[in-house]
Formats: sequence, structure tokens, C-alpha cells
Amino acid sequence: MSEEKWIMNEEEFEREVESLCRWAAGRAGVIVVAPVLGQIALAANEVYLIKRIANLYGKDFDETASCAFISALGGTFVGQSLATLLPFPPLQIPIGMGVTYAVGKAANAWIKDGMPDLNDFADKYKDIFKNTIEEAKSMVDIFKKDPNKDKPLGDENKDFKF
Repeated sequence: MSEEKWIMNEEEFEREVESLCRWAAGRAGVIVVAPVLGQIALAANEVYLIKRIANLYGKDFDETASCAFISALGGTFVGQSLATLLPFPPLQIPIGMGVTYAVGKAANAWIKDGMPDLNDFADKYKDIFKNTIEEAKSMVDIFKKDPNKDKPLGDENKDFKF
């Protein structure tokens, strides 16, 4: 008996990616307010989000590649992420959620495009990241209600090198 492999169509991929991005964004809202550990856990959350998206596409994707993608987002990502350090949850939570959601959406576009060299195409993914942060601002309540928000996407204590 042969084993059949289930293949998702594009709409199913997009639904699954959206679900992962919302889960990670919801999780970001939970962990971003934890002093010091929150920043490590937030970075880990984003790395594991990218890895899970890549795995959907059948890509063997490690943490190093995820970190390289996040680093390629550059100043926009760093500036938004630094804002989460301010110990003010009404500011931290929506920013952490928005950044995480936008990272996932930009990473999805990159992976879907076949992971082209980021030195040549970083601006495309930076634009997706920036535009998606704006979209995410209206979705904070949706992220807060995600049923998986209390479940980590991976080891949130792991320290990644960007």
C-alpha cells in the first residue's frame, strides 16, 4: 500500500500561514511584557514562526536562516522592536504583536518567492514588513483572542544571534 501525501493548495497555504502569524502575534502579546526574558522570548517567537512557515513549504529551514532574514529587515525591524523595551504594556503589546505578525508575512513572501538573495531583494520584504505593521494595528484584538497565544512556538529561552 502506498502512502499518499496530502498537498495543500495556495489558499490552504495562505490560511495556514495566517493562522501561524496570528498565533505568533498573540504569543508576542503575552511574552513582550516580561522584563528582559520578554525580549529573548520575542526574538525566539519570531525565529520559530519563520521556521514553521518554511516547513509548510517543505523547506528544511534552520534558525540561522531565520535570523538572517530578520537581520535583513534592518533598521525598520530594530526600531520597532526597541519600542517594546519601554515598560508600558499598552504600547509594548500592540508593537510586539504588529512586529511579529509583519515578520511572518514578510518571511512568507520571501519563502514563497524561493528565498532569493536578501542582498538583492531586501527592500521588497522591508516594504511588506512596513505595510503589514500598519495592517496589524487594526488586528490587535484578534491577536489577543488567538486560542494558541499561551502556547510557545518553540524554545523561548534560546538566545539567537542576529
